[in-house]
Amino acid sequence: MGSLKDDWKETGKDLGGAFKQLGKSIVKSGAVVVNKANDWAERDDAKEAARKEAEVEKAREEKAANTVICPNCGAEITDPEAVFCLKCGAKLAK
Repeated sequence: MGSLKDDWKETGKDLGGAFKQLGKSIVKSGAVVVNKANDWAERDDAKEAARKEAEVEKAREEKAANTVICPNCGAEITDPEAVFCLKCGAKLAK
């Protein structure tokens, strides 16, 4: 009977070690998945930031295309229909 008891103890130790290793493996793969998810999220954040920057640049280009510089005072005139400078009153060249 002592031999069977020892066998059960040894089997319990083996199972305990196996479950411990299984737990470590699960935690490790969970960490890998979390890191991959964070990388994916950061990549999406970078794409969104690049998209917003492109929109801002496009708006700047459109503003620059519609901006006239007064030859008299150097003021920026953003009204494409303006004939005279709003700051100094000088006639604008078209």
